[in-house]
Amino acid sequence: MLALGVACFMALLPTKGTVAQPAARVTIDVTPPPEVAKGEPPTPPAPEPSEPPDGVDCSVVACVALTFDDGPSAYDAALLDKLDELGVKATFFNTGQNTANRPEAVKRQVESGHQVGGHSWNHRDMKKLTAADACADADRTARAIRDAAGVETTLVRPPYGSWNDEILAACAGKTFVLWDVDTEDWLTHDPAKITAHAVNDPKPGSIILMHDTVAETIDALPGIVSGLKARGFELVTVAGLFNDPIAPGQAIYFGPRAGAPTS
Repeated sequence: MLALGVACFMALLPTKGTVAQPAARVTIDVTPPPEVAKGEPPTPPAPEPSEPPDGVDCSVVACVALTFDDGPSAYDAALLDKLDELGVKATFFNTGQNTANRPEAVKRQVESGHQVGGHSWNHRDMKKLTAADACADADRTARAIRDAAGVETTLVRPPYGSWNDEILAACAGKTFVLWDVDTEDWLTHDPAKITAHAVNDPKPGSIILMHDTVAETIDALPGIVSGLKARGFELVTVAGLFNDPIAPGQAIYFGPRAGAPTS
């Protein structure tokens, strides 16, 4: 029995020249995970402020918008040439019928950086139509503008400034753009009188009504632009009056009454 025990002990010893290998070590990472904030998630970084549509912040600077109705007309090319020469962007409220007849003029308006909106198909008083028919007329005009210039517009200038809440509510997604300064170019056809109204009557945020169809308005433009700038106004599009997109379902007569002209 003793011999058997010794033999078993000797069998457990490493053989000559062999080194016993240690057992493999398992490393456990005990570093605590990054702390996770409890409660509300981290506040995301504030978004970059949006660039004002016309590069001017009309919430702090005195701005006005020049607008032209009833086109495009035979005078449209000369009007666009004059605006380009003066370095001014404007807003054109085109009728659908004239747009269909002169699509290249509307395309040039857009390509020149001006804003476009609808002014009914053929200048019918919206309040003399049912609300549904008035909105169908506005939609038809918007389609003509899209077909001519490839842009969608939701801006509508009611002919004669005639509208009501029922029509506005029915025209879902549309904004009615009126005015607070009428140059009466359509009435006087007098460049001096047109200029006097356009320069002297505006307040900050004013939307100035003129017409694409009045040749004398083109003659008045240099004096209008220089006179408004001398008063300290920035000239922008209707969209440029507002830093944020104009919310649909409202009628606007002017933009922010911000800043102060010199006189």
